[in-house]
This record gives sequence, structure tokens and C-alpha cells, in this order.
Amino acid sequence: MIVRLIAKLCQFSPWLRRRIWHRWYHYLAGYQMENWRFMNYGYASSDQVPVLELEPDDEPDRLAIQLYHFVVGDTVLANQSVLEVGCGRGGGASFISRYHRPRHMVGLDFSQRIVRYCQKHRGTNTLEFVHGNAESLPFDAEQFDAVVNVESSHCYGSMDAFLAQVRRVLRNGGYFLYADFRSRDALELLDRQIQDSGMSVVDRGDITANVLESMRLDNDRKLQLIDMWGGKRLNRTIRQFAGVEGS
Repeated sequence: MIVRLIAKLCQFSPWLRRRIWHRWYHYLAGYQMENWRFMNYGYASSDQVPVLELEPDDEPDRLAIQLYHFVVGDTVLANQSVLEVGCGRGGGASFISRYHRPRHMVGLDFSQRIVRYCQKHRGTNTLEFVHGNAESLPFDAEQFDAVVNVESSHCYGSMDAFLAQVRRVLRNGGYFLYADFRSRDALELLDRQIQDSGMSVVDRGDITANVLESMRLDNDRKLQLIDMWGGKRLNRTIRQFAGVEGS
């Protein structure tokens, strides 16, 4: 009854929904699992797309990595300065750093706990992690050539404030590389917010089918991980967060 009541309240209160999402995310950030590198829903490539060649250690995270690979697309990041806002457990920033070879890569997250984890397990000479707020980025103006944001902005209090910060820290001619989910009736607002930010859209696409297929393909692996460390008390809630079949 409590779970259902909270779910019903969240439909009418975006603020409450964000607060619950924040607390749940911060709780999961405390799990010290080295093989849990990504928190996105992934991307299943179509037959027309060449297979992404990955190192053996990255193969278990192929679907999650493919979402980052798709978001980056043809954007050249080699020898550039790149920021990921909402870096989560650092897998995406690590992938970009190792495969796209930017000169400097920064992963930012609002959870101090997860930033400390990433600093310990993902940090390198060219990849660093910092604590910060997406709506008030702790960087100078025109500091980055590209800003990446994957399945994170739905948690933010103000999308307008976040986009203004992205525009501020991007150099002239820089790229905002972005993917997230919205309800159908919220897409028009998102389009208007991006337009009002002063950035122009170079390319866009609806990848719902690819993400849903990824979630289907990754279902059994997720269930094994949840059963292994979720425990009976939180098993059902974690399944909802992870987006397994039936959630």
C-alpha cells in the first residue's frame, strides 16, 4: 500500500519523484561492486550498424556501452576536452576516455559517495571525477569541447538551468551529446527547452525500440545481479529501478 501510494503521489509531484529518485540513486551508489560499471538501459544495435569492437573485459557491458557509442556518434573527441554530467559509476566516462581518446575527460556526479568510488576504480591520468551539481557546474565558461549526458537529466530540478550551464561551459562550436527518456506529452517541452538554451539541434532520433530491445536482452543478467546482492527486502524495488521484464 505504501509503495502504491508513493507511486500515485509521484504522478502528481515531480519534486517528490525527483527526491525519491535521488535518495534511491545515492543508496545504490554505495554498493562496492567492481563489475557494476553502468546504470543506463543500454542500446541494441540494428543489423545495419557495424558491430562495435570491444576489449574482452568490456564485452559484458556491451549493451550499455553501445548507448554511449551511439550518443557520441561521429563526433570527434580525440584530443578534446570532454565533460560527462551524471557520470554514475564511471563506466561511460571510462569508455569514452579509452576508446575515443580525449585529451582530458571529466566525470561529474552529485553523489559524493559515487565520485569517491569512481576516483578509486576508474580514475587515470586523463580521466578525473568531481562532485558537483548539474544545475551549477563548477567549471569556467567555455572549458569543454563536448558535454555528454546519458539517462540522467530526468532527475534534475530545472532542465532550463542545466541546459544554460551546458551552454556556458561549452566552447564555441562545441557539442552537447545527449540521451534520456521522457513521457510523450513532455517531448514538446524538452524540444522547446533545448531551443531556448541557445543551442541548435544537429541530429536527433527516437531510439525507444533499441532501448527496449536492450532491456529485453539484458533481462536475465540483471535478474542474476539483483538476486545476488539485492536481498529479499529490496528485490522488488531494485527490479523496478533496473527496468526488468514485468516492471
